[in-house]
Amino acid sequence: MSEAPPTDFDTVVFEAASRDESIVVAVGRSGNSLGVELLAEAMGLSDAELANRIIKLNTLAHLRSQLALREEWEASRVSVSSSLANAEQVASYEALIDF
Repeated sequence: MSEAPPTDFDTVVFEAASRDESIVVAVGRSGNSLGVELLAEAMGLSDAELANRIIKLNTLAHLRSQLALREEWEASRVSVSSSLANAEQVASYEALIDF
């Protein structure tokens, strides 16, 4: 099985990690999932809790990618979609992650 060649959307990576960095997720510039890294500490979690944490971290990384796109567009004076996350929304979501 061969891997697909990286796209421009994969050249910039946005990550989110648990406080102990036992779970790290990465998304590309467009918010596409690129990978999950799990350390041994994460393996002690139940399946449901591990999945929940991965989803939350992936969402945070995705929001960070949207914020970067918003900031890039604003710097270029391009009309920005209101659906792209702003800094306050990213910070609010990040504050909800308590692991």
